[in-house]
Amino acid sequence: MSDYPQLENFLAAYFHQDWQTEHAKPEGVIDYYRESESPAQVEAAAEDIARLLSHDHDEATLATIARGMGCEYDPTEDGATWRAWLGRVYGLLLGKG
Repeated sequence: MSDYPQLENFLAAYFHQDWQTEHAKPEGVIDYYRESESPAQVEAAAEDIARLLSHDHDEATLATIARGMGCEYDPTEDGATWRAWLGRVYGLLLGKG
């Protein structure tokens, strides 16, 4: 089991291999998740992101962790780092984006 179960559920279930057929942009996935899941679930996923980012992981490690959780989105293809993207997701999940 993952150290970040709610984040893993979010990434695997919403950023799956066909996410682009359902949403034009990553932000659309995040909005859909916020609308589809309970506030407690969304907050738990954000807490998992905060715990993940509290570690001093380098970019390669963050990418490996996210991909290992089933994330099929690569923020580096859009010019962002994994750390910056996960930080943005954290803010958007909490409605601070």
